[in-house]
Amino acid sequence: MKSKFLFFSIRIFIFLYRWTYPVLLAVSSLQESPVYSILKKITHGCLMQPIPTEECYDKLKLNQNIKNLILELAAMSVEKRDHLLETVSSLDSIESIYLLGKPPVMKEERNKLFNNFYKVCMFCEDSDQLAVQLVLDMASQCRMSGNQCNAVGDKDTARKHFQRAMDLYDGLKQFIGATSHKMS
Repeated sequence: MKSKFLFFSIRIFIFLYRWTYPVLLAVSSLQESPVYSILKKITHGCLMQPIPTEECYDKLKLNQNIKNLILELAAMSVEKRDHLLETVSSLDSIESIYLLGKPPVMKEERNKLFNNFYKVCMFCEDSDQLAVQLVLDMASQCRMSGNQCNAVGDKDTARKHFQRAMDLYDGLKQFIGATSHKMS
């Protein structure tokens, strides 16, 4: 009985203090999001739960560790989208914004969006494409952080960052492998 309790306590401790990737998904509906499902598999569950779009600004203000934001724009008007982008772009902690939805058709509109909101890295309709690009960007950020830590002599933290990058690449490899098997 004592060993079961100890095992359970260790699992809770690990869950509470595990690494969570600094990405937040804001969705218009709390139904299971395809992009969240993909990212959850690739990151082995080390991801924050999605939140409603209306709550994302408050969550981002409270948690300065969140660096990447994914916005699902399913039924959002252009005016509401731009207002939300203006609001979240004003936060210094946010480095990258990924938009899932129908991008503007006209080249001028797309250019205007990316010029007005320079933190927007990607705007597409394909959940797989967005998830893969985000994971590649996160792995690159982990690698760069590892290099910075290594340069100042913090080898332990550098190893953690490099391991996170390798874990992301491994998760991506498994995702792509599973996707290619579905096509066969």
